Amino acid sequence: MPVRYDAVLFDLDGTLIDSREDITAAVNHVRTSMGLTALPLSVVEEYVGDGVRLLLERALGTADAGTIDRALAVMRPYYLDHCLDRTSLYPGIAGMLEALAACPGLRLGVVSNKPERPSERVLAGLGVRGRFAAVVGGDSTPARKPDPAPIRLALERAGVAGGRVLMVGDGPNDVEGARRAGFASCGVTWGFGRPGRIRECRPDHLATTPEAVRILVTG
Repeated sequence: MPVRYDAVLFDLDGTLIDSREDITAAVNHVRTSMGLTALPLSVVEEYVGDGVRLLLERALGTADAGTIDRALAVMRPYYLDHCLDRTSLYPGIAGMLEALAACPGLRLGVVSNKPERPSERVLAGLGVRGRFAAVVGGDSTPARKPDPAPIRLALERAGVAGGRVLMVGDGPNDVEGARRAGFASCGVTWGFGRPGRIRECRPDHLATTPEAVRILVTG
């Protein structure tokens, strides 16, 4: 089956997986440990996308380095133990990945601002890790998306030397990261946060279903 790209890179949270409940539970575990009340899921999902440190700064209302360091020490082991409690693939994702993985010469990767270790654990636990030639997390490079470094590292790990690359994601960091790297972007509408946010980013393509992503890649 001919394809339009040499590699397709996916964001994780809000693109491949619905992890809102487990992330919210981890954030509220931290808040409870600090004597704070729990936040609703609708608030926490707005904070996701820029890495765990910024997530906690927003959730705790402080950028104090010592406070955030203590919060990270609480959240990291808790989330690693509970990252698969309620997290699932979005409907249609498994079939889309299966179809793309069967395309000769096409390499798939994940580029997330979630740390690499829980990213790997979630993908393995949901049975799709084998679809990807590379997984890059928010701690895999010194800078996170929208910096192009994680995208370039994913391509290096996948054995792809540039060429036709598509970055698929639900947020501004995915679109801007692709733009800075010189690649095409596809925004997905089923992700986290405010409806319409991805449209405002003006991605090169827009997908309302995983099947639309497959059609974009395979024609």
